Order: sequence, then C-alpha cells, then structure tokens
Amino acid sequence: MLKNPQPVSKETHRHKRLLPIPSYAFAKDQAIVPLVGVECAHAVHNFPIAFAPHGESYTLIGLLSLQPERNLFVSAEGKWLGSYVPAIFRQYPFSVGLPAEGGEPILCADADSGLISETDGQPLFEVDGDPSEVMRKIIEFVGELERNRAATIRAVNVLVKHNLIVPWDITLQQPEGPHKVNGIFRVDEAAMNALSNEDFLELRQTGALPVAYAHLLSLNCIDVLIRLSAARTSNPPAGGPSSPLSGSLDSSGDLVFNF
Repeated sequence: MLKNPQPVSKETHRHKRLLPIPSYAFAKDQAIVPLVGVECAHAVHNFPIAFAPHGESYTLIGLLSLQPERNLFVSAEGKWLGSYVPAIFRQYPFSVGLPAEGGEPILCADADSGLISETDGQPLFEVDGDPSEVMRKIIEFVGELERNRAATIRAVNVLVKHNLIVPWDITLQQPEGPHKVNGIFRVDEAAMNALSNEDFLELRQTGALPVAYAHLLSLNCIDVLIRLSAARTSNPPAGGPSSPLSGSLDSSGDLVFNF
C-alpha cells in the first residue's frame, strides 16, 4: 500500500509536516485488509472476517470485495462507506518496517503519499528536535497496533495448531455463470466444538476463541459485499456507489487518534 516508505528520523523529517487524510482513495484497490484481534468487535458488523495464507500459517483479514484489486468500501470520491475503518488504513501514511540487515522495527512514512509536506499541516518534530504531540500519537498508535498484531498471530497459530482453519468455498452466481472465489479460509465450527475441554481452554487462554467467534458471526456480512457489488455494477451513480452502510472519514472503535 505504501509506494515509497522511508524511515522516519529527526534528521530527515525534522522540518516535515503531516497533512490530514483527504480521502481513502489510496485503499481503493485493496480487496482484503489485514486485521488485528482487537478490531474484530467493530469489523464484525461491517465486512466478513476471514483468513488468508501467510507463510506456513494464516493471517487475519477483512474481506472488502470478492474481486481482486477492488475495494467496495471506497466510493468514487474516496469516501469510506462503512462505519468502521480498518486500523491499517487509519495509520496511513505510516507503517512499521524491518531493516534488510535485521534489527529493531522502524517507523516508516510514505514519501509519495502527498501527506508529508514542507509547509502545510502539523509538524512532526518540535523546534528542539523532540517528537511533536502528533508524532507521539502516531508512535503510540502504530506501536499498539503492532503489539496487537503479535497477539493476533499467536491466536491464529493456535487455530492452525488444532486444524481449525479450512478453505472457505464461496461461489458467486454471475450473469456469465458461477464464479468461485479462491484463497479465502474460515474456521471449521464443527471441529472447534468437537475439541476436548483442554484444547478448547487453550483457545480461550490465547485469545483465539474471541477471534474465531467474531469470524463466525461476521460470515453473514458476505451479503453486504454482494449488495455493494451489485449496486456498483448495475447502478453506478456519479457520486459513487450506493451502499446499505453509512459512514464518513471519521471512524468509531478502538485504536483511534485524531489529528
């Protein structure tokens, strides 16, 4: 999503300023979005929560479309059409990067985002070189997100350990015929309910149980994607697709900071 991530440092960003996100057009091609467990309580009402292969395990994701490179929650003007904006979009243009030679994670900013300015916006550093209040909030937000990501990875790995993640067979009925969506996985609820008391307790203790239940509750949101896709295909208004959801650039939920 970041086109040109650059490490944030006092030397390179001391006189830089941050502009507010004018739209979510930068996410218009994101059909899936990584999630962390703490987001599930809010995402569950907006879009399906699922799993995608990641190395030898899986990663927790939100489904924003059933077609690649298409985000149904971003209107033609870049307005977010849901009531919850995923945290990774709210932290834009920042992300955490790992140096090629190894070492501690570093905060990066997308130099090509158009949001890092020499003259406009709020300063990232004070005159004396200390991080500004905005920068401190960014560091806190991104750090909290990464800590939650680590906990989510552990929870998903426990689901994998007990063979609870299986392919999710999704077939869409389209004018040209059935279309099968591949590469998306779900929790096998029957297998989870058949676990021993000891194994079920492990799911609860590692935070895997709330993730699994949020995922299962969110499956009905597949209808939201189908309605959004149909609305955009059959009747695309000049101002963007119609939506059964409502919302704006402001989002509700945890992990929120306002500039």
